[in-house]
Amino acid sequence: MLKKAPTTVQIEEICNAAEEAARNSLLGHVPVKRLEDLNIMVEALGSKPLNLSVEVSANLTAGDDDMKDLVKLATDAAFKAAEEKVRELGLCKKPKN
Repeated sequence: MLKKAPTTVQIEEICNAAEEAARNSLLGHVPVKRLEDLNIMVEALGSKPLNLSVEVSANLTAGDDDMKDLVKLATDAAFKAAEEKVRELGLCKKPKN
């Protein structure tokens, strides 16, 4: 839970971190030469609560490899990176002991 509403700049940093993590995750498993199409969309709605939506889609130039698992990994990486960025920015409430 956020302790304060993030600024526009902070929201942009969170979205950028998520997008970069998704891209790096996918490109860590598939060479860029094999990708015909890669789309990553990160959208933030609201401020407190901040709702983040991540959509990743990718198509290969050749082959019939199933991208479903790799897209899920990339999406998970995006959410993890967004959460880490929120913590880094000091926007989270500290858990009670």
